[in-house]
This record gives sequence, structure tokens and C-alpha cells, in this order.
Amino acid sequence: GSDAKSNNIITSLIAAEKSKFQRGRAISKARTCHDTGITISGEEIIEDLYNSKMQLIPFAISPLGLFGPTINRFLYGKTIDSDNIHNISATSFPHAHKMAKRASSAEVPSNILERANDIWRRQHPTENFGRSYKSPDPSTYYTQQFGRDVCFANGSAGLEAIALLGDGPLTKSLPNYSCHNDAINLFTNCTDTNAFRRIIDGNAERSQPTVMTNVLTNAHSF
Repeated sequence: GSDAKSNNIITSLIAAEKSKFQRGRAISKARTCHDTGITISGEEIIEDLYNSKMQLIPFAISPLGLFGPTINRFLYGKTIDSDNIHNISATSFPHAHKMAKRASSAEVPSNILERANDIWRRQHPTENFGRSYKSPDPSTYYTQQFGRDVCFANGSAGLEAIALLGDGPLTKSLPNYSCHNDAINLFTNCTDTNAFRRIIDGNAERSQPTVMTNVLTNAHSF
């Protein structure tokens, strides 16, 4: 059911976060850089970051835009229930364990978007953050921009998959070339619609993913 699917996605997100904290499965293996000749393990890198008071916050995301628990806490203040949600061995990976544990502690900021909203409203009480009434504050603007990028990424991946099919699978009937109205053909598989053409045009114009900092905003003001 839907609950089982949701739990499976959350489990996958937690596993993705764990792979960033814990470099290796049973033991931490060291590797040598061919350019410098330096040999270092992932656990040693995590140790150096931890001792330098630098925090690793893995950004795990599902194909449809669901966030992992660590980035959810950082951005939106969502509570992480377990003290060791990633199930990292404190014996085999002591520094990965401490890094993951600190990520959900009071030492690391949480709910930063709401805090950004408070600062913006205090300093710019009459201005919209995204230069539009539809984006009045940092949290709304970020959610809109991120949602747009997720939709574009999924649409681009879908179109690339369609392109790989070439002529595509055989159909039982002739293709419909007259479906120019998106509303009427909402549930068809026709690609000759305004929505598909917009994605195709946008994909042709952009060879790289959207960089949010390139969008004109007031972000620098708060």
C-alpha cells in the first residue's frame, strides 16, 4: 500500500544519507591519490571535518522531491526521532557516528528557512523577497525554485528516455497528431502538446541544470 511505499522511500533516503557519513560498509578502506601519493580513508576525512568544527549535511532526495530527514531538519526544522537513525557503528566508524549524531543536535542550525523569513520580514516589511507577491519570503521562493527544478529534471529525464526508444513501441492504432489542447488531452500519451513543447524548448536552451543563484532576487539583501 501507500504506507509501505512511503516507508521504503524513507528507508532509501536514510541509506543515501548514511553512505555520505559512513565511507565504506564493514570497514573504512584507505585509498591513494595518484597525483599526490597521499593515502587516506573516508573515515579519516570525516574525522578531519569533525575536529575542524565543520558539519556534513547530506542532501538526499527522492525522484519526486522528497527530502531525507537530515536536510529536512536543516531546512524546515523537522524532528529526527532516533539518536542514531542511520545505524552507524560507533566502533567501526566512530567519527562518522559522531558526525551523523551532531547533524541532529543543537550544535547545528535547524529550520533555517523560517529563520530567514523572520529576518526578511523584520528588515524588509514592505518588500517581496522574490520581487513578486507570489514569492513574499525566502521560504516560499526557495520552495518554488526547487519545485521547478525537480519538475524540469523529471521532465528532461522522461524526454531523454522517450528519445532513446527511437520510433517507440508499436501501437494498436494510428498516433493522434491533432492533440494540441493540453486540457483535453490531459490523460493521453500524446507528446504534441504545449506542455511537452515547452519542456523540449527549455531543454534545448539549457545544457546545464538551473543554478538558483543566477536568478534575479533580493537574496543578497538579508
